[in-house]
Amino acid sequence: MKKHDFRDKNVLITGAAGGIGREISAQFAKRGARLLLAGLPSEKEALTELAAQLVKDYGVEARLFTVDLSSKNGPEKLHESVKKAVRDIYALVNNAGTVAYGKVWELPWESQEKTVLVNLMVPLRLMHLFVPDMVKKGEGVVFNTASVQAFQPTPFHSVYCATKAGLQMLSEGIRAELRGTGVSVCTLNPPYTKTAMIKTKGFPKEIRFYKISGIKDPAWIAKKALGAFEKDKFMYIPGLWAKFIHLVLIRFSPRRVVDLVTYHLLKGTKKGGVY
Repeated sequence: MKKHDFRDKNVLITGAAGGIGREISAQFAKRGARLLLAGLPSEKEALTELAAQLVKDYGVEARLFTVDLSSKNGPEKLHESVKKAVRDIYALVNNAGTVAYGKVWELPWESQEKTVLVNLMVPLRLMHLFVPDMVKKGEGVVFNTASVQAFQPTPFHSVYCATKAGLQMLSEGIRAELRGTGVSVCTLNPPYTKTAMIKTKGFPKEIRFYKISGIKDPAWIAKKALGAFEKDKFMYIPGLWAKFIHLVLIRFSPRRVVDLVTYHLLKGTKKGGVY
């Protein structure tokens, strides 16, 4: 049963230019939402192309917002621009993210600091800015793109894992605080997906875990996600195999075993680069 109807509702999506964000934008467009597509200034061309395609295919409204959310006052700038354009939003999709791959003590500090900022602090700040108006209106929803890695250690991208675990707990805590307001918070927890993130400089071309989990298609993830979002599922992991690995196998395995197995499975192969 659907709990959210996005038709003619303002939906703000960060990280909309590619990957899961792009496909989620298309799924919202299919449902008749008014799209507010946010991305980096360098992604303006991709956002413009996406907006034009969605307007053509689905007859929806689409507005573009280019801002570097990791820059000083980036979230505040986006909030101000959105408020000027549409006044309020029904749904906030915190999808923008980044990753740094390698041993924590060998990676540049700046890349790890940016991972914490973009993956955790930015979603927190955007919720802090947008949720009050949702509460006043008595309706709204936040969708945070977390990860299955919120439920397990991920050696060689440990900071990414920590931010997703933090975002997961943050989402669950805020959801409880919002009880009775008409506003909810949900998380999408996808496994490895074919996005630009796993092509980040330093990320191996292949890790052993891919042979177990595979690499999912963003369109498949987005289609599954929107079905779950409409039903207001608090947490959604696409795929039964992913659910079993991360909610059952990881949780009930001895920690020493988890440490050993994740070390070997998440290390780059000789073909893809060893770290």
